[in-house]
Amino acid sequence: MTTRRLAALVGVLALIAYLGTTSTISAFIARLNNTGNTISSSGPSCHSVPLADGATRLYPLNESTGLVAYDESSNHATGTYQGGRQSQSQVEYPCVREQDWYANLDQTHWVSTPGTYSIAPGSSTSQEAWFNSYNNQGVICGFGSTQTAQSSTKTNLLALNTSGDLLFLVQGASTTYELVSPFAYSDGGWHNVIAVHDASYGIKVYLDGALLMQQAGAHPAAMTGYFRIGYENTNGFTNGFGTNQSLAHWWGSMAFVSFYPFALSASQAAQHYQVGA
Repeated sequence: MTTRRLAALVGVLALIAYLGTTSTISAFIARLNNTGNTISSSGPSCHSVPLADGATRLYPLNESTGLVAYDESSNHATGTYQGGRQSQSQVEYPCVREQDWYANLDQTHWVSTPGTYSIAPGSSTSQEAWFNSYNNQGVICGFGSTQTAQSSTKTNLLALNTSGDLLFLVQGASTTYELVSPFAYSDGGWHNVIAVHDASYGIKVYLDGALLMQQAGAHPAAMTGYFRIGYENTNGFTNGFGTNQSLAHWWGSMAFVSFYPFALSASQAAQHYQVGA
């Protein structure tokens, strides 16, 4: 054996000895030898992404029974199903990688939540929901001055009108701002909607990850309100339901309703949709 070959053999033996006795590298090699081909950590989900982005309320509405609507945020602001509840567990779930229960809401079922938020022209907010409408109309979520009754003061209401058009109804200091989509979304499919009040701009609505409509200079009047899901009095808005409280109740399915005390960005809106689509 030549001197060069002998030196190479010694180098290989030394490397083998080193790999066998160094804990860091041997642990790394052990993880590569995963014959089950599994991954221990879960990827992004409709649960994790809103929380990672700072949601201070997150209601998956995935309880199969009972009247409690759990808040997965650190605030644990447990909501209550008013008028009972209905649930389904179907394959057409909004988050395709997480088959689970979701809420069906109609003229007698909606969710009230505890605690209040201060809504103001200079404070940015965002609210988000996955919805599937089969009966065209109703309030998805928004803020009202009372926890369970018909609110006299209300703002930032996401809704569908009787034609299935998406609405964002905002009560300003001296006028109302009302965004109405050019298309209907009561098509029996799941949609992700995010309504934003950006204190430096105005109001925006993202639908399925893309900006759908916006209005510069539109800001809500100052109020203290409860976050309500599936129902709120819309009387006073031109594109609302007037005094017809039956129409103001959401008819359809809903999941992953969340609130953020800041304006979500366009890139965040796109990511939230992509996680569930």
